[in-house]
Amino acid sequence: MRPVSIMLACTILSFSAAQSPSFARGCRQVLESDVKITSMRLYADILANAARNGWDYTPESIVSGSKRHFEEMKLQLNDAGYEIMPVGVHLYCKRWDKLAAR
Repeated sequence: MRPVSIMLACTILSFSAAQSPSFARGCRQVLESDVKITSMRLYADILANAARNGWDYTPESIVSGSKRHFEEMKLQLNDAGYEIMPVGVHLYCKRWDKLAAR
């Protein structure tokens, strides 16, 4: 995934979450479900572009590619400093704890 894709993913994540992701407020945590949705959207665009260029994929390769794309996106976001949080976890910011302790 290119750096442009990471920025696009972060932008999509910031608009797609029901609750705004905490990295928009200075923290770098995102829910895994938001990453999955963003990955699916980006992968759908990739498949649409491939179809326009005459590429044809089997259903099995589409499912496999989707899983690979999601895993690669998580790794790229982790490398960029984001923490992927499991579904059901309340996002928090350690910085807020420090401010509250003052």
